[in-house]
Amino acid sequence: MWTWINTSTISGANTGLEAVQGALLDTSLILRLVKPSDPLYSNVQSWFRELLGHKVPMYLSTIAIAEYCVKGNVGELPLPNLRILPFNMDHAMRAGLYALTLLEQRKRDGGDERAVVLNDVKLLAQAEATVGISHFLTKDLGFVARMQALQADGHVLRTTVLDLNIPMAAALGLLDFPE
Repeated sequence: MWTWINTSTISGANTGLEAVQGALLDTSLILRLVKPSDPLYSNVQSWFRELLGHKVPMYLSTIAIAEYCVKGNVGELPLPNLRILPFNMDHAMRAGLYALTLLEQRKRDGGDERAVVLNDVKLLAQAEATVGISHFLTKDLGFVARMQALQADGHVLRTTVLDLNIPMAAALGLLDFPE
């Protein structure tokens, strides 16, 4: 099923990327960006290429870099195309509030052990606190569940998750013509 996009702009058809002011990249994306054998490699490449082509700022957190460097070398990453986002005091304070909420929910509800993944909470805090980041690219649907849990507890979140499991063209409702 296709979603038709309003093409009434003077410049022609919308791409579906107009709403993406900036994107924070999850570790799940950067792991696949450099691994052609990964099943999601083509999806990740499409997202990366389109965001670059539309000059959408892509942010890479120092937290994601640390996770990547467990088994990878930072020199493998396309750093010239990315804006490095250090974890700062504003991010830390917001992450603390999010983590407290999720820990209290887990204690109250007896939820699963991954209800609080501290690095995910830190990345969400960075996305929420950073002007210019509107979207988060990840394959981790647990991230969405944690966002929903925070919203259920009264946190107002503005970040939109783009699911790397879904091809970029399908996610944006575009026809995917071969190059």
